[in-house]
Amino acid sequence: MTFLPSGHGRRSMNVMSVKDRDEPLEALDQRLEELRALTRSLEQARDALVGRRRGDAHTAVRDVAERYNISDEAVIAFLENAGELLNGKELSVADARRAGMLAAAGTAWENELGPLLTSAQVRELLGKVSRQRVDELLRSRRLIGMSDRSGRRRFPLFQFRDGRPSESLIGAYWTVVDGGADEWTAASWCVASDPALDGSSPVQWSKADGDAELLLRVARQDAARFAQ
Repeated sequence: MTFLPSGHGRRSMNVMSVKDRDEPLEALDQRLEELRALTRSLEQARDALVGRRRGDAHTAVRDVAERYNISDEAVIAFLENAGELLNGKELSVADARRAGMLAAAGTAWENELGPLLTSAQVRELLGKVSRQRVDELLRSRRLIGMSDRSGRRRFPLFQFRDGRPSESLIGAYWTVVDGGADEWTAASWCVASDPALDGSSPVQWSKADGDAELLLRVARQDAARFAQ
């Protein structure tokens, strides 16, 4: 029988207990380090994703602007103005599309018809007349004024000659309206070339002092077509 030296078994047990205790601690430290490394990786991924999103936003603005021939500044100004007016309220996709269409429609009409004046600008052009005077001219059909989608009156600059309304042109315009054309369509008629006017538009014809009676006859003929 072999006898172990006194105390040997106790020391062995102590050594084993320390070893058993150290191994889990080392494993825990290793897991903590792995978690720290994973956290750092996640933070880096998050930062990279945010950066990409910001870059994607700028890229999206630039792509849309280039695709539709709109400046980056115009797109950003549109968004900033919408954000200020909404004052923190959410803008739905449908409302955003409608706002874009309204803005585009106004610009498209202005491109076709030329500058469209506000009531205040017309009052200034006519010699700082009153708002009531402008309303009177509209009611008596001595001025062309069209309502936009927001209900505001817009006055095409083409109806003025030397700061005064062109009577023959305005008379022809209202004749076309009476035939069934809406105000904006009648305004488009004013700037469209017409073979009956030697290829001139009613606006060009009136500014060149063309025959006012011929212009009125052409307006009546076209009004009859609108009425069909």
